[in-house]
Formats: sequence, C-alpha cells, structure tokens
Amino acid sequence: MILKVIEKRVETENVFSLIFQKPDKYYFYAGQYIDLQLPVEDKISNSKTFSFSSSPTENYLMLTAKTGITPYKKYMENIELGQSFDTTHPIGTFTLDESQEAVFIAGGVGIAPFRSIIKYVLDQKLKTKITLIYSNSDENFPFKKELDLWQKQSASWRTNLTIHYIVTSKVGRLDKEMLLKLYPKPYTLNPIYYLAGPPNLVYGMQEILMDLGVDNTNIRLESFDGY
Repeated sequence: MILKVIEKRVETENVFSLIFQKPDKYYFYAGQYIDLQLPVEDKISNSKTFSFSSSPTENYLMLTAKTGITPYKKYMENIELGQSFDTTHPIGTFTLDESQEAVFIAGGVGIAPFRSIIKYVLDQKLKTKITLIYSNSDENFPFKKELDLWQKQSASWRTNLTIHYIVTSKVGRLDKEMLLKLYPKPYTLNPIYYLAGPPNLVYGMQEILMDLGVDNTNIRLESFDGY
C-alpha cells in the first residue's frame, strides 16, 4: 500500500506526526498499526512499526513518532510533503473490547493507539467507560489539549472518559502504590487493561497488574521497541 504525506505536525519538542492522504475504501480498526518503509540505509531496518494515532472516523491517516538520531528517524523527520512511501496493510489486535470497561496505561508516544481508540469511541458515541493513565517525562504531553477537550465533552455524552497525567520527573515512575491511588477499584472486577509505551513501562505494569490479581488474559500489550 502506497501512502502520500500531506501534512507534518509538531506535537511537542521531541514528538511529531506525519499526516497521510487516506485512500478510498481504506479500512482499519482503532489501535492497529502499519510498517512504514523508508528509502534509507539503517543498520537496524529501513522499515519500522507505527500505531495509527488517527481514528478510522477521521478523513486522514496519522502516525506519531519521537525524534531520534538513527538514519531512519532523521529521514522521517525531514520528509517533504507530497512524498509517497510503501506500507503494509493495517495489522494488529490491540483493539478495544467495547463490552468491558477499559483502563489505558500509556507512556510517552505510546499514547498513539489510545488517541485513535478514544477518538473513535467518542465519534461513535460508544458507552465504553475509559480511564487513561498517561505517563510522560515532563509536562509536554502529546495530544493533551485534545484529550482535555474530549474528557470535558464525554461528560455530556454516553462515554465516560477519565484522564490522569503523571509527570515522572516530578513524582517518579508509575508504580503499584500510584496505580492504586489513581484507579482504587477492586482488581477483580475484570476491566481490560491496555498497556502501550516503552518496554520497561509495559512489562513492569503487566507484572504489577498480575500481582494485584488481574488475569493475564485481561491485559493487552503494545511495546514500543526502539522507543
């Protein structure tokens, strides 16, 4: 699948988004990802995986990434409008179970699939209750302005969206004690926990949740290797 870049956005000082033209009859589920291949020589790979940060309800496709020093990331940051690139078709099962309460735990640019899912839930006016626990190294949270607006809007819609922001440089990394304060519910009620971000956050939170009695079948992971 060939996709053309039509816009670039600066989300924060070290996070940016590429906006692609959405082909006719292009379908994907909120939370899925694609592999983006770039014409660059990189020792690791010239193809990397990115979750959609756009919703299927939006008329464009968006990928969000952190800046970096690899040839791949440098090329990606300097892509010019109008350039086209080869991608896979949408892949992945990191998608919302609409029938159960959801707890999203995001680290940094791991917010990408959650932006996609939350926007989809609000646009479709689904009844799914969502708690987002969003961890970042500083106060420059990607998509914060949108997320704050959506949280306010959800109060008057059927969707119930609650967001907690964690600035790790001020309060430390998300741990068991902090999680219990932010989501002080019996962990046997079986919401679905969705974890996305750097591996240390994803697998660390998986271990904490299992220690709290959460069945591993109720934990879904999206580890951003090379984050």
